Amino acid sequence: MPDIAARRWLFLSLVLVSTTIGVLQLWQVLRIDGLNDPEILLLALFAILFGWISASFWLALFGAWAKLTGARLLPLSEGSAPSRSRTAILMPIYNEDVIRVFSGVQAIHDCLSGDPGFDFYILSDSTDPAHWIAEEMEWQRLRGELPETSQLFYRHRHRNIGRKSGNIQDFCENWGALYDYMVVLDADSLMSGETLRRLVRLMDANPRTALIQVPPTLVGRSSLFGRIQQFASSVYGPVYSAGLAWLQGPQGNYWGHNAILRVRAFMAHGGLPKLPGKPPFGGEIMSHDFVEAALLVRAGWQVWMAPDLGGSFEEPPPTMTDFLKRDRRWCQGNLQHLRIVFAQGLQMPSRLHLAMGIMSYASSPLWLLLLIVSAIDMGTSKSDAPFRYLGRIPQLTLTVSHAPELLMLAGATLLLLYGPKLAATLATIGDRASRSAHGGGGALLRSAICESVFSTLFAPVAMLSQSWFVFTILLGTNTGWGAQQRQDRLLPFWQVARLYWPHTLAGILASGLLYRFAPGSLGWFIPLLAGLLLAIPLAALSSSPGLGRVAAADRLFLIPSETGSLPVLETASRLTAARAHDGERNFPRLVLDDNDVRALHLQLLRNSPAANDTAPERLASLAQAAREGRTENFTRQDWMALLSDADSLKAVEG
Repeated sequence: MPDIAARRWLFLSLVLVSTTIGVLQLWQVLRIDGLNDPEILLLALFAILFGWISASFWLALFGAWAKLTGARLLPLSEGSAPSRSRTAILMPIYNEDVIRVFSGVQAIHDCLSGDPGFDFYILSDSTDPAHWIAEEMEWQRLRGELPETSQLFYRHRHRNIGRKSGNIQDFCENWGALYDYMVVLDADSLMSGETLRRLVRLMDANPRTALIQVPPTLVGRSSLFGRIQQFASSVYGPVYSAGLAWLQGPQGNYWGHNAILRVRAFMAHGGLPKLPGKPPFGGEIMSHDFVEAALLVRAGWQVWMAPDLGGSFEEPPPTMTDFLKRDRRWCQGNLQHLRIVFAQGLQMPSRLHLAMGIMSYASSPLWLLLLIVSAIDMGTSKSDAPFRYLGRIPQLTLTVSHAPELLMLAGATLLLLYGPKLAATLATIGDRASRSAHGGGGALLRSAICESVFSTLFAPVAMLSQSWFVFTILLGTNTGWGAQQRQDRLLPFWQVARLYWPHTLAGILASGLLYRFAPGSLGWFIPLLAGLLLAIPLAALSSSPGLGRVAAADRLFLIPSETGSLPVLETASRLTAARAHDGERNFPRLVLDDNDVRALHLQLLRNSPAANDTAPERLASLAQAAREGRTENFTRQDWMALLSDADSLKAVEG
């Protein structure tokens, strides 16, 4: 595809030229009295990071150009005849809010109007017995409400081998042969019926396409942090997605959810290897989606991104803490790709996707090191006017000021960092429908300014946290993959202080050292220091749903789902609100006390027998305690052992 090749070479040339100009400008400043070792390191770090932000800048500008010119970002034909294909919509879950999950499934089902070409699968990996039983009950309830022709299946996997990728693999091995396509969702994902039908028609008409990724828009949060992320996703996200789609063409990437996959291709080529060695770099591949896309492309299949398709949604983390907790898992998964990026046979675009994922986290410690080296260089630079001898007479040499060059570099860096936001904001303001959907021009501009201030303060907090993640992972520290916290809530101040005091302390120490040894450079570091010094109040206040509502009332951070009508979101929200979750119900106990719940559970156990490693003597003891009503001291493991063994449950019944 020569046009794709030309775009890629143009992109690479612009990044290289921008980086070269920036590096030469800094070199002109540093070389005046010769380069010492810290300055050589400073120049090298600057080259890497200036190139990184240059790539992001030009990617956004390419996306803006593609959208402005109306370029076809998904140049695929779309069938018009009714599809005869069968599609499975998969919802893998792991200890999630049961009401939210099943409300989302019902909302998607309703938007499809019971289309017989779609079947639904709830694929549970839940390890909490309360979630497990609640899922079974909610599945039975929903089955009773849906038409008899609707196909809604539930499976609980008793051993979570391979995490989400293993969950999908288990589906493919057991039911994949029944379907042409599968749409993979996350627990917080939603997709409109029209988008799902269009994806099927696109797959039908393009038999060499294995995967189409629809970038999800962030929705559904009421906390201030969540609303800021939603606004950024809605205004800036389309520009970056368009740039990616315009450059990657049929050699695209996969984000693990909100995508349709050709089952046959995925089963033949999407299987993941188990890396040799122990975690964090060995064992199961955590960030599986990038690797699965790379394997499909290697096998000759096409992988596309469809940024203009719309109708794809997910929820952002509600707080800074949840965001960084998720980032810790993603960091380990992306750094694990260091062992995959040079794998035999991968296409260059796939290697670049893996490298960009690695760099998204490796850049944080590099930025931190750059700042440290810069501060040391500023603090050790000579302030006295230099002189030389002419014979025996000292001749004063006037100091050369490099303020203009440094200001130009700072301005260029700010342009690369904030230029895409400005371009995306102006493009949104220039589009009447989009401007109105974000609350109007004035509200949109105020929101963009506030978002930029917040992201500037949050950036050094994220940098310090991600640097620590990278450091601990390199030391061999492994992290689990627990359930995500998706509920809006105001974080207790003591909890926030306990988590962010290291950031605040780092800000205080850095401020003191700069004031003592390099007072003239303190002004350059104020934006970074402010974020660290304000880390605790920033995390606490941004978690507030109340402040989120205040912002909404002031028309800040509005997004189209709040100002317009999106049926799948409205239906999911209405269904979730209509079913208040009863936190006091003891769901595991219901298996013992309610005949209908027990009968359902035993039936599902027969369909999917559990592998129970608990000793028979221990099972007998648990059954005896349950029969006598002595379950108040049961641990999660006790309940899981008892609920996984049909014979023990029958003994309790008897």
